[in-house]
This record gives sequence, C-alpha cells and structure tokens, in this order.
Amino acid sequence: MMSIAGLIGGVMGIYLGWLNYRLLLGFVEAAINKGRERNPTEKSWVELAEPTIRKLIFTLTIIGIPIIGYLAGASIAP
Repeated sequence: MMSIAGLIGGVMGIYLGWLNYRLLLGFVEAAINKGRERNPTEKSWVELAEPTIRKLIFTLTIIGIPIIGYLAGASIAP
C-alpha cells in the first residue's frame, strides 16, 4: 500500500534528483571543455567516458533519489 507521505517524498526526490542531474551534467561538460582547451587534438578521459558517466548520473539521481525520498517519507509517516 502506498502512503501519501511516501508519494510526497518521492515527488520531492524526483525534483531534487532532476536538479542534481542538471548540476552534475554541467560539471561534466565543464570538465570536457577544460580538457579541450588544454589539448584540442586529443580527447580527455572525461570525454571518452562521457556516455557511461551520463548513464551513471541518470541512474543515481533520477531513479535513486526518488526511491530514497519515497522510503524516507513512508518511514516517517505512521
């Protein structure tokens, strides 16, 4: 059975996860641009690993944080 507090926690988790997702992707893009400025002909390790990093960030923030929010909300409510 789903609790209202759990759903509220999940919705808040989705919002916080989305904010974290955008913030972390900005950091990744900044690291890629910094690597390009240093050596424009050679790809940095961040640029090579970007697809994997994006998938990991998506999984942790957009999926993981709402689950944690739901569980936290459901455990706080009686």
